[in-house]
Amino acid sequence: MTLELSYVGSDDNDLVRVAGDAGLSLQSFDDMESAVAAASTGAAVLMLADDYPRPSGRVNADLLTAATEKHLRLYLEYPEAVAGLNLGTPQPTQWERAAVASRFFAPDLDPDRILALHGCWYRPVEAPAGELPLPNRVDPNCDEPDRIDPDRIDPDRVDPGRVVPHLVVARLAGYHRAVYGLPDDAAPLLFEWGDRILVATTKLSQFVTARYGPTPAWQSIWGRILAWLLPEATLPPLRWQPAVELTADAHQALPADAESTAFARSARWFRDHVVYSIDWKKGAIEGFEAGIDHQGRQLKRAWPRGDCTGETAMLFAWDWAVHGDPSARQRAGQLLDYVLSSPDFYHDEPTDPAYGLTNWFERGPVFYGDDNARVLMPALTVARLVDDDRWDERILRSVLANLRTTGSLGFRRPRLDLQHLHDNGGWTFFRDEAHIHYAPHYQAYLWATFLMAHALTGDDELLSKPRNAIAMTMAAYPDEWRWTNGIAQEMARMLLPLSFLVRVDDTAEHRGWLRRMCDDLLALMQPCGALGERLGELGQGAYGPPQTNEAYGTSEATLIQENGDPACDLLYTTNFAYLGLHEAAAVSGDADLTQAAGRLTDFLCRIQVRSQAQPYLDGAWMRSFDFELWEYWGSSADLGWGAWSVESGWTNTWIASVLAMRQLGETLFDTSLRDRLAPRWPALREEMFDAGRPQRLTPAAVPVTGSAPGAE
Repeated sequence: MTLELSYVGSDDNDLVRVAGDAGLSLQSFDDMESAVAAASTGAAVLMLADDYPRPSGRVNADLLTAATEKHLRLYLEYPEAVAGLNLGTPQPTQWERAAVASRFFAPDLDPDRILALHGCWYRPVEAPAGELPLPNRVDPNCDEPDRIDPDRIDPDRVDPGRVVPHLVVARLAGYHRAVYGLPDDAAPLLFEWGDRILVATTKLSQFVTARYGPTPAWQSIWGRILAWLLPEATLPPLRWQPAVELTADAHQALPADAESTAFARSARWFRDHVVYSIDWKKGAIEGFEAGIDHQGRQLKRAWPRGDCTGETAMLFAWDWAVHGDPSARQRAGQLLDYVLSSPDFYHDEPTDPAYGLTNWFERGPVFYGDDNARVLMPALTVARLVDDDRWDERILRSVLANLRTTGSLGFRRPRLDLQHLHDNGGWTFFRDEAHIHYAPHYQAYLWATFLMAHALTGDDELLSKPRNAIAMTMAAYPDEWRWTNGIAQEMARMLLPLSFLVRVDDTAEHRGWLRRMCDDLLALMQPCGALGERLGELGQGAYGPPQTNEAYGTSEATLIQENGDPACDLLYTTNFAYLGLHEAAAVSGDADLTQAAGRLTDFLCRIQVRSQAQPYLDGAWMRSFDFELWEYWGSSADLGWGAWSVESGWTNTWIASVLAMRQLGETLFDTSLRDRLAPRWPALREEMFDAGRPQRLTPAAVPVTGSAPGAE
């Protein structure tokens, strides 16, 4: 049988291109009247939405009558008007996702299957109550009174005039499945109207350009729609190259230079898409938002942050060390100058109780210990690699500022504001309190910073405080640990301070702690090298999965809905596990850890993004990767950092820096600066810990807004 389809729309439409590549014969028409008139009896005609998100195409009663007389099957996409249907004003989605609402796509896709329909605009179907058997209508024969039973809808026998929804859009919690069902306000996206018309209230044919996901699901959706349009035909499978793809599949052999190429591509991504300039201020954007519009684009997150800028400086320093490009050395220095020399970030007034601390964001006097650590460790790396001492005193002063706001047991409050310092009489209150917080997400990297600083200065307090806190934390593992976006990330964070602790205090107990944490984390490693996410006890978590549909998108959240969902988190877990495994393998000499670090390297090289359609993503890593689908996918419930977000500092700098360290045979822990830093330490310590020094106590003037990794 000849596979013929008539369509009204652009030749560049994704469906037209993909169907043509699959071997279908498609005939183009300028308008529906011409297409219907030319169609043979029993043929199929598609009206595609060329002007999306502006509705286009009008179907009047005469056209419907002509199509009915010829027994045509119609697909009407995002129409401006259809006789007999009352379509409302186009509505945008924000947190809503698409879902399967019937057995139309079975057995490939079951009801409640969640889909990503990015940048979705849809037209509500408006009709008097009782006329539309949508999910929010009561079916008296259904055991669940809140929605229609999809098993009772026979897609091959539909009463004329009835609207049978096959796809809907709503706010939905879940990973692959709407775990709490389809809510009452679910709106139809695709429905049968009568027995020969499919109406889409959005543009379903934008699946390549707008990066709809998961890809296998959309192959099934369009395969089923075409099969409905051509019920007697044997159709070829639909295949396409994603607009945003990966470097390699799970089994494809990688070239010998895969690691060096991945690093070079990452460095180019930072040069081309991350660094910005405002006169002498050279900063790094936070990344790119998770939201994807109808053309597949993501907006920049331009919020200037100290950690992202400091971490990006480190990336350029490694680029200088690997490639010897003097412009990379210059850029590293410019970025670090901004964080450590500008009042936008660095507190440089001795009477300021925040003296030596760096702001979380530009002019924002908020001090996360882990964010300060991700300025300090990169700063030490930059100072060493570019061999410049102009930041030395500021780095050491910042170490002391964090040390003096760390409690007597070695734990620091996860977040301090300038207002907290004001309300509590200055930094001495925080130095003296016996604070306890079993949350490596917030504590671990500051412990690692202190341990490295101990190796560089010989200061005993920089060893005793983190060593005590680490011992308490390991004794509390895992039952008393507080997790942030999952327990796996807490385990990943612990690898770095445990590795550094072995460096400075090598005991059997400390090696045992490191090995235990490595073993427990590597129990989550998949055959492909990915580290699967894992939730802890929900009562111990700060940002767990949404517990209702309504909660989806209202706070920070995990990428998985339940343990077993096949996602790995490159913002909170995999990135820091990669650094930790690299350091753990180096300090322990353990062949198993070396092999595990290699497997993770292989995985990361494979999933680095390639894209000509969206060049600002080429060379980057996004947040959530599904190692079964082998594409970026996850529950995008997180308020600020959903599944497709791209974080410059936390994710991309650390992955790329480890790749550079592997090339050079180096580690993050390095004591080359000891002779330069140790002589400066005593005088700075005396200055910073002079409790009698007056403190200028002024309340914070900048409100904290927005969402960022690690925010509470």
